[in-house]
Amino acid sequence: MTTIKQLAIIALLSLGVTLLIYKWHPKSPALYLVAGHLRSDEVILSKVLEWEKSKRVVWIDARKGTDYRQGHVKGAFLLNEQEDFFALLEPIWSEIQNLSDLPFVVYCGSEACASSRKVANRLRDSIGIAEVYILSGGDEVLRNAGLIN
Repeated sequence: MTTIKQLAIIALLSLGVTLLIYKWHPKSPALYLVAGHLRSDEVILSKVLEWEKSKRVVWIDARKGTDYRQGHVKGAFLLNEQEDFFALLEPIWSEIQNLSDLPFVVYCGSEACASSRKVANRLRDSIGIAEVYILSGGDEVLRNAGLIN
């Protein structure tokens, strides 16, 4: 068997295994992104504002501490991955626990910011908060709505 045939067989086997893993993995992402399509844990600002009319929403700012101190949503807690997550959590732990039955909305510096997703996962996995959402559009939509002071 020639080297090219062997490489082709290896490539096809690798592709097949990859597709099988993708199909059965519980957290497999979409193969492509559709503009305007939200993931199951994302939410748009208008929906969050609707929630705020009927119940309280817990805001989590996942940006750097310097950005948080320059301006944030009123009442937002600072929790991020750039600094020590658990050191930031310690002083607000009891307050977070008392609010754990409310929806948590995490935002960061931009649409592409991965920090909000990391913080949201930590809130779910480490803290046990069931209802955690990531704000689509990041702090830009909050600034445009005049919600960052």
